[in-house]
Amino acid sequence: MLVNLIGIQWKVKGEVGRRMATLIHSAYSSFRCASRRSYSHLPQIISTKGVPIHLYSDEIETQALAQVVLLAESPLPVDYVSVMPDAHLGKGVTIGTVFASEKYIYPNAVGVDIGCGMAAVPIHGLYKKQLTDSQKVEIFHRLKDLIPTGFAKHNKMLPETKEVLEKITEELKPTDYVMGQLLQSNVTNQLGTLGGGNHFLEIVHCDKDNLVWSLLHSGSRNIGNRVAQHYDQMAKSMLQKQGVDTRTLNGINYMPIDSEEGQNYLRDMEWSQQYAFQNRKAMQRIMLQIIADVTKCEADMSRSVNIHHNYCSCEDCNGRKLYVTRKGATSAAKGQMGIIPGSMGSGSYITRGKGNPLSWNSSSHGAGRRMSRIKAHSNISQKDFEVSMKGIVCDTHESVRDEAPQAYKNLTLVMEQQSSLTEIVHRLMPLINVKGFEKKLPKKYRN
Repeated sequence: MLVNLIGIQWKVKGEVGRRMATLIHSAYSSFRCASRRSYSHLPQIISTKGVPIHLYSDEIETQALAQVVLLAESPLPVDYVSVMPDAHLGKGVTIGTVFASEKYIYPNAVGVDIGCGMAAVPIHGLYKKQLTDSQKVEIFHRLKDLIPTGFAKHNKMLPETKEVLEKITEELKPTDYVMGQLLQSNVTNQLGTLGGGNHFLEIVHCDKDNLVWSLLHSGSRNIGNRVAQHYDQMAKSMLQKQGVDTRTLNGINYMPIDSEEGQNYLRDMEWSQQYAFQNRKAMQRIMLQIIADVTKCEADMSRSVNIHHNYCSCEDCNGRKLYVTRKGATSAAKGQMGIIPGSMGSGSYITRGKGNPLSWNSSSHGAGRRMSRIKAHSNISQKDFEVSMKGIVCDTHESVRDEAPQAYKNLTLVMEQQSSLTEIVHRLMPLINVKGFEKKLPKKYRN
C-alpha cells in the first residue's frame, strides 16, 4: 500500500505502524498547505532517530519508508538519506535511495546488479517518418537474433571481449575471487547480453524533432550478482565475529571501508561496474550495426550517454571525501547528462543534472514500480497490456505483462517532482522494444 504524505488516509498496524504514524504526521504537518501540482515544498524532511530523510515525493509505500528509516538509523549514512520520487520497496534497501558514508560500505545497498544503467545515442540523419513498418520489424527480429536475452549468452566471446576484459582487469586489479570467475564462460560469453526483468533494448524517437535514437538498459549480468552475494555474506560474517546479532540488522550487513575486506569489495565492485559499462557498449555496437545495415544511417557518437544507476563512488562532498551509494538513482551533478527511462510504453528522458546537494547530486533512475510483479500479473489483463503497447513493435507475451506500462508510476509526475534535481533535454518515445522473458509463465505469476 501507499502512504500519502499530504493527507490521504492510511492504515498500518503494530510497532512499525506507530513509528510511521509519528514520522508521517510530522511530514504532513510541515507540508499540509502544499499544492498537489506544485512541488516547491520538496524534499520533505522526515526526522528519524538517526539522520533525517529527504523525500522527493508526496507518497511512498509503507514498507519502503520503513526500509529507509532502518537505513537512516543505522551507522552507515552521514548528514541525511535522500529518496527519489521513483522509490519503491527493494531487497535490503529501498530502490531510489541515495546516501553517503564516511566509514562503512554496505554491499547489499549497491545490490546484485552492480553497475546497472542506461546507454543512448542518436542516429544521424534518421527520422521517425523514414523508418518503414517492414524496417522496424526487421530491426526487431535482428536485435532478438543477435543479442541474447534472459538467461541466454553468446555461444562464444564477442570479438572485443578478450581485449575489454584484459584492459579493465589490468586497470582495476580485482581480487582473486573475480579472477576465478573470469575463467567461467558465463562471464566472458555474457558480455554483450541483455538479461531479463526491466532490462530492454529500444529504438526510440525524440518527440520534438523525431530524430531516431538507440536506447538500452542493462547491467553486470551474473558476475555482478556473484560479487554482491559474496561480499554480503562476508560482511555478515565479519559482524557476527564481532559479536553483533545480525538478525537485528534487517539485512544491513556492512563493513569498514578501510578494512582489507572493504577495500577488496570496492575493487571488485568497480570492476563489475566497468563490466556493466562495457556490456552496454557491446550491445550498443550490435544495435548500431543493425540500424546501419537496415537504414544506411550511422550514430552520432559525440552525443552518446552511458551511465550507471546502481553503484558506489568516492566523491568530493563540500570538501569531504565520502562514499556515495546510489541504489536505483542516477548521478545528476551540475551539467551531467543522464537517462531516465519509463515503462516499455511510456518513453524515456535525456536529462541534464542540476547538482543539488540535498539529493547528493542525484535524480531518479526511472519511473519506479507502482505494483509488484505478482500484482501486475493479477491486476493487469492481457488485453489491456496489448492495447497499451499498440503501435510499438514488441513482444506482448503474457510473461512480459509484469513490465506493462500500468505497472509503473507516472513518469511525467516523477519528473515534475524532481525538477529541482534535473532538467529535461529530450523526451524519447518508443518505436521498437525488446525484452528478455521466459515463454512459459512462472507458477508464482499464474492466477
